[in-house]
Amino acid sequence: MQTTKLYVEYIVIGMESLVWIVLLVLMCLGKSSLVFFDYCIQNLLTSIFMIGACYVLGLLTDRVADRLTDKKKRRIKNRYPIKASTSILVWEKVKQDTFAAFTLSRIRILRSTMVNFAVIGVAGMLVSFCVYCNGILGILSLVFFEIMALIAWQAHTSLLINYYRKTQNLERDMANEEEKI
Repeated sequence: MQTTKLYVEYIVIGMESLVWIVLLVLMCLGKSSLVFFDYCIQNLLTSIFMIGACYVLGLLTDRVADRLTDKKKRRIKNRYPIKASTSILVWEKVKQDTFAAFTLSRIRILRSTMVNFAVIGVAGMLVSFCVYCNGILGILSLVFFEIMALIAWQAHTSLLINYYRKTQNLERDMANEEEKI
């Protein structure tokens, strides 16, 4: 079941990535590429292929987002040190590993969404300027998606802090229980 959840996670992230790739292709090839995109959407075989492509895009985007946010994650993790080799071990001991896996999934999706929305904002602005010659739409697109990227960044940071704080508290509580015995 966990593997299926991870697979779906990567497809969602990849679909977000596909949006900015489509926008960049639209910018390079112009409005004529819309016919090709329409064909792809209506063709079942192409849609099935795109799901596989989205999975790979999701993997790649997740790795890039992981690299971009690694320094921040380490800083937060260092503020809430634990003795266990990995945080999930702490959650498994209290039979809460499902909740931990869900939280880690949300963290992965938010960090990738942050990157994707930032790129979508820039790509949307470029398409609006270059293809549709609409500066207002370009600026609105940029502002909207950059605000959404900032919201995703804030939510990602908040989830990391809560996750590592709770992990530290769980480990401390377990140590206190063991001392009582």
